[in-house]
Formats: sequence, structure tokens, C-alpha cells
Amino acid sequence: MSIGYLFGAEKYVTIEVDTVKIYPLTISVAEARIKTLQEVRQVALERALPQDISLTTFISSFSVEKNNFYDEQVASSVFMNCCSSGRIIEEKILEDYPSFPKKSNFFEYRMKYRATILPLKTIYNSELDLKVQLSETLLKNNEQFTLELTPNQDGYLYIFDFLPDNSVLVVYPTLHYPESLIIKDTAWKQTLTAVTSPDKKHSIETLYFVFSEVPISGWENFKSNNNFTELIFSAGEESFILFQKWLGRSDPNKRVEKMAQLHIFQE
Repeated sequence: MSIGYLFGAEKYVTIEVDTVKIYPLTISVAEARIKTLQEVRQVALERALPQDISLTTFISSFSVEKNNFYDEQVASSVFMNCCSSGRIIEEKILEDYPSFPKKSNFFEYRMKYRATILPLKTIYNSELDLKVQLSETLLKNNEQFTLELTPNQDGYLYIFDFLPDNSVLVVYPTLHYPESLIIKDTAWKQTLTAVTSPDKKHSIETLYFVFSEVPISGWENFKSNNNFTELIFSAGEESFILFQKWLGRSDPNKRVEKMAQLHIFQE
């Protein structure tokens, strides 16, 4: 169900999604909830996607692939949770619960969801570019890898980490290194460490790079994993809306975005 209304000069759309997903018993109820929430968010945002945009084409145009190991479903989810089609102003889970049919090797998870979305005009700055290179994207837990970024003009860099539950951490800048300016045609290099939750044998995380002509305030409000003595494996559902609002502070015509997947395995 979709309902459109005006607030000031902007047009908002309220969308309700009611779905039932089936999961094998090998998946926990908590994980089923995360997966279902990701899907209903994506369904809501897809309804705001401009008809002249090809989702697959756009994803491939700004994603960084390596090792021939790339999960398009995860990429699609992250893409839709960003600014391309619309910005979720608020969301509410109206109802959600699992049910377990007798003598079955699966269970059902139902979720009723409502989102208020501001549809966006999709504008991209073809003059901006950010070259992204990773030394490795198939990594063992606690393994280091090298990130190299080269912009085609001076600008401001922001890096976020979409965790497996689609919550969002900030990777760069940090409170210790708050200067986000990077220089034209000059490689910016950083060594990072891949870390996944001890209870997962394999996880997919997505590094999301935003390169902007002008500074974007508010990155300080995100949680980060700069303190390796107290690692965060979920930034909470509220970080999703926080990221939407953060992107809403910037002009899409003054930034470019790239993303790269990390597949992290326990040894």
C-alpha cells in the first residue's frame, strides 16, 4: 500500500509492506528477522526507484569486484538502502513474529512494516571519480588488507562499513583522524583488518565509499570499530536511519560513491 502526501515543498510517500518469509531451521529467529527487515526495506525503496534507472546496471557501475566472488543480492540490498531511489525518513515495524508448522524443517517469519520515504531525483556527477583498489577481498578473520583510493580532484572522503545485518559503522574519518580531505591524483593508502563475529563461520561486509566536493557533517554520530578491545558486530537498527539522514545532508550532484564487498572467513 502506498499513500502520497506533501509536506512543505517536498512530497513524501508512506509505504506498508506485509510479508511472510520461509527459512530453514538452521537459521536462527534473530537472523530471520534481520533478513526479513532487509527485504521489506528494499521492497519499500524499490517503489521509489525512478523507472529510468536499471538497478543491475547502476550497481555494477560503482561496485568494486575482486576474486570473482561477489554477491549481487547483498550489493542490491546495500544500494537500495542508500540514496539512489529515496530516503527513508522514518520506519516502524508494526508486527513481526515467527511461526513453526508442525513436523516441518522450516519456519515462517511474518513482518508488517511501514516506511515514510522521500523520493529523490537521481542525479550523478559524471566529472567526479574515485578509483578504488583492494589488495584482497577474500579474507580470514583478523587478516589485514590494503586499501588504495585515488580521486580525480580534491575532495572529502568518507568510508562506512555495512555489517551483515545492514547496520552501519564509520571507518573513516575517525575522532583521532578527523581530516577527510584527499588530494587530486594522489593515492590515499590505508591498512585495515578484517574482523567478523566469533559466532559466524563466514560473513559478507560492504565497504561504502563516499567522495564529496564539500565536507559532509555528522559522521561523528556513527559508531566505529577503532577500539579493538571492544569490537562492535552490530551498530543497531537505528544506524540505518542515521545513514539515510547523513546522506540527506549532501548534494548528490557533488559526490560519487563506490562499494566493495569483503568475504570474511573464520580460520
